[in-house]
Amino acid sequence: MYDAHFHISDELFKEFQLYSLKGICNISNIEEYHQIQSYLNQYFFHTSIGIHPWKADTISFEDMEPLLKQAQFIGEIGLDNTWCDVDMDVQMGVFEKQLQLAQDYHKPVILHIKGMEKEALEILKKYKNIYISHWYSCMDYIEEYDEVMDYFTIGPSVGVDEAVNEVVKKIDSHKLLIESDGIDAIEWAIGSRNYISTLNHSMEVIQKIKNEKIDFDLNFNNLLKRA
Repeated sequence: MYDAHFHISDELFKEFQLYSLKGICNISNIEEYHQIQSYLNQYFFHTSIGIHPWKADTISFEDMEPLLKQAQFIGEIGLDNTWCDVDMDVQMGVFEKQLQLAQDYHKPVILHIKGMEKEALEILKKYKNIYISHWYSCMDYIEEYDEVMDYFTIGPSVGVDEAVNEVVKKIDSHKLLIESDGIDAIEWAIGSRNYISTLNHSMEVIQKIKNEKIDFDLNFNNLLKRA
């Protein structure tokens, strides 16, 4: 089993130890980068590094640039006018700098887009990257994003959130990945902190919606081959 997008916590890594999981851990600042090194000594997982749109006005691109250059994945990065009030010009400037770096260094990009789906899409088309859309939850532009995205990580709200369900319905199975976004996100989305059960439930719900058996491990391994 894997988790294609999660955030650091002691509680979650106990699950990694118990179940020998694999996945992609998101790092959003220099402090998290140093913190995660101790976990990497105990567990094997991949890492993504990026300036989150919520922090675009407090974290310097120049300070993060050395980490971005050595990252396996760039992310999560993007635009958000729904859950934060960071100036959009600042968000866009940081977003494009990271997209350009990802293109220059051939690194896959993990995206956080909320409320700015149309605007972000036009920016993404300017940069040739491998794109992973993290927990896309908008009823609009799904087909347009499908043309640009290589993968969609499906969050734990699948089966509950109709927008997420619609993504699953419309996107080809080989592009679908499982994510938790971390244990706190699971609790926020469905009121549970049961990590393993949530991952299993997401896989079951997605296959029920698609009415087909999906090799999620194959999808994840195919992504890693492109990183």
